[in-house]
Amino acid sequence: MLNLSDGPTVLLRPIHAAGAFLLLVLAACAPMQPPQGMTEAGRYLVYFNEFSANLTPDAQNVIAEAAAKAKEYGARTIRIEGRASATGSAEANQRLTETRTQVVYDALQRDGVDPTIIQQQPLGQVTTTDTSVMQRRVDVVLLK
Repeated sequence: MLNLSDGPTVLLRPIHAAGAFLLLVLAACAPMQPPQGMTEAGRYLVYFNEFSANLTPDAQNVIAEAAAKAKEYGARTIRIEGRASATGSAEANQRLTETRTQVVYDALQRDGVDPTIIQQQPLGQVTTTDTSVMQRRVDVVLLK
């Protein structure tokens, strides 16, 4: 045990390979800050059905709105952050997230967004327990 004079008592344990991998995955899923000098101009959430990368009509409308706002705001960068729920294996969820971000990328491009300003970030399964629709999404983040 490590006792920090100004803080809580911390119990240190060895981390096994699986635990270290999980820590790396979770660290990679931390929300990213906009690059220096850029501010977030808007965030649009595109939801997916479980185990699906197909765009629903609602999802297509959200993407079209994001594309229109990107042009209106003069967004310099659009970051698309893919997530998956904890249903299924982490590996399958990573592939699903990669497919979802590609589908959103393609839709943004079809809606007239310059593909050179789009950055794909398939984060994969962001938690080990959440199976809700809130995790089955791609965030379209407009940056000025």
